[in-house]
Amino acid sequence: MKKNQIILIVMLFFVTGLSAQNRNQNIKLGKEYGKGVKTLAKGWYFGLGLTFMQPYLKETATFDTLNTRYEYEAKPKGKFGATAEIGLFKMTNRKVINYRDFGLRWKWFRAGENFTTTTYQNNINTGTLEQEGKSSDHLLSLHYNLGYRYDRDDRMFFINGLGLNADYFLIKKRTDSGVMPGVEHRYPDNFAIQMHYFFGIGFVSSSKKTIIMPMIETPIVNFMPFTHIVSTHPYFNTRFRPILLTVRFMFLRQNKSCPPVYNPAGVGPEK
Repeated sequence: MKKNQIILIVMLFFVTGLSAQNRNQNIKLGKEYGKGVKTLAKGWYFGLGLTFMQPYLKETATFDTLNTRYEYEAKPKGKFGATAEIGLFKMTNRKVINYRDFGLRWKWFRAGENFTTTTYQNNINTGTLEQEGKSSDHLLSLHYNLGYRYDRDDRMFFINGLGLNADYFLIKKRTDSGVMPGVEHRYPDNFAIQMHYFFGIGFVSSSKKTIIMPMIETPIVNFMPFTHIVSTHPYFNTRFRPILLTVRFMFLRQNKSCPPVYNPAGVGPEK
């Protein structure tokens, strides 16, 4: 899917409406809400999941001498890694931006590349050399998300939105593959800042004190280093798109009501 299509889908979700209600000091999802209530639910969460480095198209190149021709092919391979996170969240009854969270995350990005060099002498194949590149990076990441929540009913809701992630590459283990003529291998910078899109489906427990929310997330813009509309990471001779699949376990914190005002005469505003 093209990046402008992703942005259009996000905007369509954001222009829709929302309503919700807070009762019994727990989250109440539905079509009605108290007019004076601004905070529906807040608490902390932790999440576990997988990462996948989605490969882009293969790269090819040729190099000719007097009687010899070299053909190069770099074919990226997507690999699964892992991720874990912890943070705080808050949901309100606002009309547009009614969800936000921030937290700390560990990411494990794994990527690979099959590199083939084929040699022709006088148009006759004289040999093929195959090389494999491997990469295993561990990142420490901070994220902040803003989103729109749509309540399907009391027990289920949808969230999508945009966020920022700042990643630092802590541990890098890389084995190079072959190199295209005149092109050096490329890897992500040690520090990266991106805007990402996320989508989640929340399932509220019967006690309405916990939520389980599967989520998917992928970057859409690179801010540091700035690469215009490119939102992928370079590895070896090709590029990869990080996709994060996470299951969040969200624990609602009970809203505390104000203590009663001391009134020895027992006179209230209704008397």
